[in-house]
Amino acid sequence: MSLSQHQAELFGRVLSLINEGSNGEKDSECTCSASFSTLLENFVHLDFTEEEAEHHWKNILVCAAELEKKLSKPVNAHLAVVDYFTSKEHRLNSPMLIEVHVFKQTEKLAMVDSLTNVFNRRYMDIVLKKEFNRCERYNKSFSLCILDLDNFKQINDSKGHQFGDLVLVELSTLIKNTIREEDVICRYGGEEFIIILPETDTAGAFYLAERVRKAVDLTPFFTDNNISFSAGTASYPACAQDITSLIRVADKALYEAKFTGKGKTCEAPPERRRFWRFPKEWEVDILSKDSNELLSTIKTKNISVGGFQFESKLSYNIDTRINLVFKSMDKALQGAKKDITVEGTITWVNHQINEVYSYGICFSDTPEALEKAFNSGM
Repeated sequence: MSLSQHQAELFGRVLSLINEGSNGEKDSECTCSASFSTLLENFVHLDFTEEEAEHHWKNILVCAAELEKKLSKPVNAHLAVVDYFTSKEHRLNSPMLIEVHVFKQTEKLAMVDSLTNVFNRRYMDIVLKKEFNRCERYNKSFSLCILDLDNFKQINDSKGHQFGDLVLVELSTLIKNTIREEDVICRYGGEEFIIILPETDTAGAFYLAERVRKAVDLTPFFTDNNISFSAGTASYPACAQDITSLIRVADKALYEAKFTGKGKTCEAPPERRRFWRFPKEWEVDILSKDSNELLSTIKTKNISVGGFQFESKLSYNIDTRINLVFKSMDKALQGAKKDITVEGTITWVNHQINEVYSYGICFSDTPEALEKAFNSGM
């Protein structure tokens, strides 16, 4: 169910009422349900359309407030629902309350994919909205990773749908055992999974996807059956400014991974409007962060405060910390302006043909500090 902002607020109030009625205990796992109508069905076994159920829940909340005022104490959802349908709607003659643990078990089933036992898309929508609001409020970041099994149709066609289901179950189990406790894996649809990564930037999302890939490569079930996956990652706020756009750019990165060979991870690029680009051509010395040893010298024009890309025949690992010395290639400025030294981290690596590697570097300094440094060196 796709909720409007008004409906989402009402839904939150309904869930708060339900949680407050569970003997004073709040269940953090039960944060959503299938719909307004499903919630009512769980309580009173009455069948309503979604529109009717939403209307009733509005009235139930009013009823709960009236009861609290009358009784001078908090009222749980069970009492409010039964009072409403007996005294207001007259639909229950002999009401029988559903046990709290039964309700919570039913509610949890509404959040979980029945095949893979990971969260479903409905729960993903709830978590994404919650995480987006948190990051927007506190100026934090989070990332998405979309994983898609390669050649899954061929797997189903050649080995049968039961084996295809087994592949989905095995992969979802492996992912659950590989990600962090705070990460959330959801089945997005078909053979696609989305991992929501709180407090994670672009580099962290890429690292997570590659960690899952390494685990797949070390598991005989996958290697024996030539099973691989492609992945696309994207981060808020670097790559998009809303949830819909974030999913779209992550999906676009996934498509790039599929289109350029499969069995790899691609990152969504930063939003162009977020990063001011530095003009002119630069010669860049790449030095080891620890020893300050010169590792490579490259020439590039593609530099912004978000970072830059380069190619090299030398092999570097992801998360390698480096020092970067930028020298202007403008002959009119050579010797007139000082070199610019900044710190950076290698955030992604793609193996190209002819033993050439493509790298992405993210700067460690703030955009403001970088803009000031580059302006002073131009």
